[in-house]
Amino acid sequence: MTATPDGGSALRAPSAWIPLVLAGGATALLAGYLMTGPHEPTMVIENGIARPDESATARLWQLLMLGQLPFILYFAAVWLPKDRKRAAALLAVQGAAFVAAALPVILLEA
Repeated sequence: MTATPDGGSALRAPSAWIPLVLAGGATALLAGYLMTGPHEPTMVIENGIARPDESATARLWQLLMLGQLPFILYFAAVWLPKDRKRAAALLAVQGAAFVAAALPVILLEA
């Protein structure tokens, strides 16, 4: 493992692993929601008209997915100039985790 001049490593940076943890949490949240069976839609009444609304699970999933982006951008900005090879590999892993967490939702809506 090659260390940068300041003694750090891209593999040990928290900004490398936090997006992976958030993507795992989003995937686990989605899996738990799907495994607990069919759910009644949350109904919202606007101007006397009832319409289905997203559940709290959907909103939390969206926040987990959105929360990854600042960490990924920070990691890329800090580590690509320092350790290009490892940073690029970790960015690929972060991107794959993001897509893996989003893919079930995309497929279920199609």
